[in-house]
Amino acid sequence: MQTQGIQEEEAAATLGASGWRMFWRVTLPNIKWGLLYGTIICNARAMGEFGAVSVVSGHIRGETNTMPLHIEILYNEYQFSAAFAVSSLLVCVALLTIAAKHWLTRKED
Repeated sequence: MQTQGIQEEEAAATLGASGWRMFWRVTLPNIKWGLLYGTIICNARAMGEFGAVSVVSGHIRGETNTMPLHIEILYNEYQFSAAFAVSSLLVCVALLTIAAKHWLTRKED
């Protein structure tokens, strides 16, 4: 955003655009690709995070739970079918994330 400068925002303000209108019509279109890539990367990181969440959260069942932690709980309780079902769901979400990243990369080119 720093390299793009503030000329477009200043022009919109000079023409009488409100703050929200400037955001939706000027700022958001300029940052949309970075925002989408950041969202996809954060999603991928959150799906795969296990160690830090396990240590920081205290591993309290029903209170601090992510899909990887839930898979571990189910596996440790010998509920293999449920653990594999949640793992399959996690794989589906990962594949959707990869597809979204591929689609965005293709659309940008």
